[in-house]
Amino acid sequence: MQSLFPIEIDSAEAMKAFGAKLSNQLSSGDILALIGDLGAGKTHLTQGIAEALGRTDAVTSPTFSLVNEYTDCSPELIHFDWYRMDSPEELLAIGWEDYLDRDAILVIEWPDRFPEMIPPASHCIHIEHTPTGRHLSYALA
Repeated sequence: MQSLFPIEIDSAEAMKAFGAKLSNQLSSGDILALIGDLGAGKTHLTQGIAEALGRTDAVTSPTFSLVNEYTDCSPELIHFDWYRMDSPEELLAIGWEDYLDRDAILVIEWPDRFPEMIPPASHCIHIEHTPTGRHLSYALA
């Protein structure tokens, strides 16, 4: 995965296309932590991943639902948004530990809210606004 980074993305469609490319590097049990400001493109990246994994219906940010499960993807994709959560206890209350045991890819928006809840060896993508689009970099948790 490291070989895909750093990369400059100049549009929402390019972000989705990069998500599709990124999906080839992911497998069941992987955790992808997406770190970036509002409007950085976290959901667009997730949409590209989901579409490449077989999702045909809409993929939306789980800002209010906190988690969206896409069981029609192969492997399954579980998409979290921690933005509206107030504590790690709230994350545990929605079953975070159970999700970690699922045979799925977990994608987390706003993981920097509770970095202590991100397991070691999770894939972290930092998305930064630039004058011409977005700059994406990669690190392991």
